[in-house]
Amino acid sequence: MDAGNGPGARSLGPFSSHRRDVGMTLVELMLAAALLAVGITALLGAFLGQLTLNEHARNLTWGMNDASRVMERLRQLNSGCAAGTLPSAVSTVGASWDAWLADTSANGGGGKSVQNVNELVVVTCRDLNGGALQSDYCATNQTGSGEWHTKPVANTSLDPINVSVAVCWRHRERVIGECSWINGTLSASDADGDGVVESPAMLTTLMTCRS
Repeated sequence: MDAGNGPGARSLGPFSSHRRDVGMTLVELMLAAALLAVGITALLGAFLGQLTLNEHARNLTWGMNDASRVMERLRQLNSGCAAGTLPSAVSTVGASWDAWLADTSANGGGGKSVQNVNELVVVTCRDLNGGALQSDYCATNQTGSGEWHTKPVANTSLDPINVSVAVCWRHRERVIGECSWINGTLSASDADGDGVVESPAMLTTLMTCRS
């Protein structure tokens, strides 16, 4: 008996209206590929963002460590003073505190934590109240050395002094802190005009000469 000719039988021929092709169309494949590309891009972006945050956190920790080393050396220089001696934040161990920190010799700071060309230490010295007038600052202008910033008046009668140690650094073409990247070198740049270079890695304290 022909199974295809009996009552209720269905045709299995190639031109049957009941036949349906199984598979994905080109449009479906392109859509799936686009969704996959979007997912991979999102994951890659999240990974790179996390990597950048980790690097910034590491540099911030290193910057704070370097600021602490400079501040501790300042405290040492202002200890064991003779009676009546005024405090000072001027570097007596090198051309500037930035140069002292980069010095790896026995008399230096042991080297910078961030690469030398990508890090700058700026020390600012002001009066007790930290004013913005020229007479409030206790050092001469030594912007070129990174020691002081903008205020060209020397005032040696301030006691105690308000000392700030800020560390700027360059991370992925971006400068962190109030510094500028000029001709491959970091330099102090007081963006807000208050005479103090500021940074996320910054320490400020009142200092006097301790006998």
